[in-house]
Amino acid sequence: MLSRHQARAVRWVAWLAALRQEYPWVGTLFVLSVFFVLVTLGVAIVLYTTWESNELNLRAGQIADRTIKAPATATFESKLLTEQARKEAYDDARNIVLVHDPSVAAAQLEALDRLLGQLKTIRTERGQDLQAATEKAQAALEGLSVEDAQLLVSVSDESWLRIEREARQLLMTVMDQKLRPEDVAATKESLLGLAEPSLTPVERRLAATLARSFVRPNVQIDEEQTKAAREAAAEQVEPVLVTVQGGQVIVRDGDVVTPEVIEKLEYFGLLAPPQSWQPFSGLLGVVALLAAGLTVTLHRFLRHTRQIRQLLLIGVMVVVTVSLGRLVLSLPELRYMFPVASSVMLLAILLDFRVAAVTAAFTGLLLGAVTGLAYDIALFAFVSSLAGAAVIWRAERTVTFLWSGLVVAATTAAIAVLFELVSNRLGLTEVVTLLIHGAVNGALSASLCFLSFSLLGRLLGITTHLQLLELAHPNQPLLARLAREAPGTYHHSLVVSNLAEAAAEVVGGDPLLTRVAVLYHDIGKVVRPSFFVENQANRSNIHDTLDPRTSVQLIKEHLSDGVRLARKARLPRPIVDVIQQHHGTSLIRYFYSKALASGQPVDEAEFRYPGPKPQTKEAGVILLADSVEATVRSAAQSGKLYEDGGVSGPARAGGKLEEIVDRVIRERLEDGQLDECDLTLRQIGEIRRVFLSILEGIYHPRIEYPELGHQPSQPPLVQAPGPVMAAESD
Repeated sequence: MLSRHQARAVRWVAWLAALRQEYPWVGTLFVLSVFFVLVTLGVAIVLYTTWESNELNLRAGQIADRTIKAPATATFESKLLTEQARKEAYDDARNIVLVHDPSVAAAQLEALDRLLGQLKTIRTERGQDLQAATEKAQAALEGLSVEDAQLLVSVSDESWLRIEREARQLLMTVMDQKLRPEDVAATKESLLGLAEPSLTPVERRLAATLARSFVRPNVQIDEEQTKAAREAAAEQVEPVLVTVQGGQVIVRDGDVVTPEVIEKLEYFGLLAPPQSWQPFSGLLGVVALLAAGLTVTLHRFLRHTRQIRQLLLIGVMVVVTVSLGRLVLSLPELRYMFPVASSVMLLAILLDFRVAAVTAAFTGLLLGAVTGLAYDIALFAFVSSLAGAAVIWRAERTVTFLWSGLVVAATTAAIAVLFELVSNRLGLTEVVTLLIHGAVNGALSASLCFLSFSLLGRLLGITTHLQLLELAHPNQPLLARLAREAPGTYHHSLVVSNLAEAAAEVVGGDPLLTRVAVLYHDIGKVVRPSFFVENQANRSNIHDTLDPRTSVQLIKEHLSDGVRLARKARLPRPIVDVIQQHHGTSLIRYFYSKALASGQPVDEAEFRYPGPKPQTKEAGVILLADSVEATVRSAAQSGKLYEDGGVSGPARAGGKLEEIVDRVIRERLEDGQLDECDLTLRQIGEIRRVFLSILEGIYHPRIEYPELGHQPSQPPLVQAPGPVMAAESD
């Protein structure tokens, strides 16, 4: 039974869900309101904490602009020094309490025994295939070299028994000691020296290698006792008293203001200047208006930025930039070195150039507002940020970051020189100084953007172009494995990637994401490559001997296998989604028809992919490209694509190729596979046009080259390789 408060909460949640379903704009209004409050409140907090009177403007780290003396003699507890002393006592390493955990040794010995058992089983297979046994031994122990694996498999039984016994003894010897995490590396290095001298050098090395992988720390920090010891040590620290004589100088003109100086000034009430609420309220109103303008602009012109994570990123970038600018831009000597462009460049590379441009405009206005309604700062921030974003937003190589930094540096220096010209203060020294400041700004902006874009992209689930380009390289482990173990599937993926990339571009999708996602969409087939027709060259079809239900289950598993491999390789979420969605819930027609032909009752649901259906424009394009390419390839290989036996070439408009493409697209539409992605019928028509254009170039007829001295006796024919299984997507 739910309590009264829980029942009330459930009713509120249900009411909000019903309200959002009936009025979708409520959710949008809520998200935009949160964004507006985040920006306004964040900047307001910074303004409040840094709002000071001009009578005394001192902060820790600044240079004092006057000499201040103590108005009276006083002795008081220095909370700053007391806290420092207590923190030092609390952090003392002698307070850490370590406890030995004997279960770790038992667990590691058990793990070693399991490995030894596996190796013993593998050794029994060495007479059949030494190479295969060596590979199995390598797979059983991560990091085992080929040489050591071959030795472990091929040594004599007597030598193996000595190695097995010595590995256990070495592990027991070191695990009986108290091993801290920092001791593990040295302990592993010492294993070879601890081995029994009577063994051969090879036996000692192999025994140490086996034991080395199972050495683990067996001590851990007792959190409760350590915390108690630290708290006790901190409590024993006596309060630190500070005595200041009347008339004693607290800080001299030109000295650095330290936290201890600030504490003394606060004690005597010298850092309590009166605040004026009118300027603060007016500035806060300006900030609120600008935040509202940014919110409305994002809503009206950049509708895709309503996603919470993207709005959160924009809001944080604006608040952080304005907060730091409030502290730095008021100092003339640091003004043009402030890397305001870095945050806008981040938004450009992670989200979109339009987002970055709008954010640059409003960030510049906010910076101008919080630094005394300074027009020059607003213009400098906007123009330099926009220049950097314009260069970086389609970054496909790391050198683009260098170019963006150079552009920011040049733009900053140009703006600074122009403002100095307007003020009639420009000289050779000033020009050199401003050029240096611009170079520092460009270097900082590019460096901060480069160092943080990958981390932020991963944290927020945003896939960058550089990450996609890296994943598209053929030497990526999964792609190399696909090309090596399933070459037919790899070739199919390359062809589909060309189709999908071109189609995604004409419908406003992300062509690079589409291309890379296609390269990985069938990666699950590397688990059982021979079960798929494109990898069965010159081999019998294994499905001829299997029940249709068994075959269709094996075909379906390439999706779950692909998701598993992709997640293990930490591929971005959009690529994993495409792997799951690129067949939607389509019917696997070949095996469905085969099951119907058997005369037994057939449930159509058993012969459909598990889905989900494509959720994005890119996933929908990939589903169509995959289905069309597989069907056209099947028709070409069976000789059904070519009219008149291949004499007249492949059909174009109104011909066989067009008929196949139209049929596949129509079937996917009628089957509802594109119901959940935002592809319009007009865009699907554009996709069809692109598919036909590319496929006509791929499947055009080939002429038969005559041998020297002979004339062809008949027109060239396109030879079909024989019956093939229909495309898996059908």
